[in-house]
Amino acid sequence: MFRTQPFNIRNNAEKGREVLEKVFDAAMEQSFHPFGKVSGALSSFRVDVIDADDKYELYAELPGFNKDEITVSYDEGNHLVISAQRIDDETEEEIKYICRERKRGKFEREFYVDDIVSDETTVSFENGLLHITLVKESADSGKKIFDIN
Repeated sequence: MFRTQPFNIRNNAEKGREVLEKVFDAAMEQSFHPFGKVSGALSSFRVDVIDADDKYELYAELPGFNKDEITVSYDEGNHLVISAQRIDDETEEEIKYICRERKRGKFEREFYVDDIVSDETTVSFENGLLHITLVKESADSGKKIFDIN
């Protein structure tokens, strides 16, 4: 027989305290950055965001997904949406699981990002890691200087 042991906070108070500390630490580490305040620990997949001088770089962990199961979009409302969908295999109805911890369905993260050049966005996916580069608009792009006569 193979069976997982459920986590029991009463029997393992030290581990329970560690888990709660991680949740509170993650909540306190959130900034008022334009990418939002949702902790990766509480989201469907984890994302690292780097603010470089001329670009934003996002790294999303999507292990077990194929390229064709992932969609990256940027809409007119300045929302970057990363979604991935893992669909159940038709033969899985016949399988009797003892333990099933890997999630199925649709996973999605959304970020508000303005002042980027969407035509220069690059997206790559390798070994379960999605890498998105968003080039920032320069400070003077979009401004027109008029000559005064």
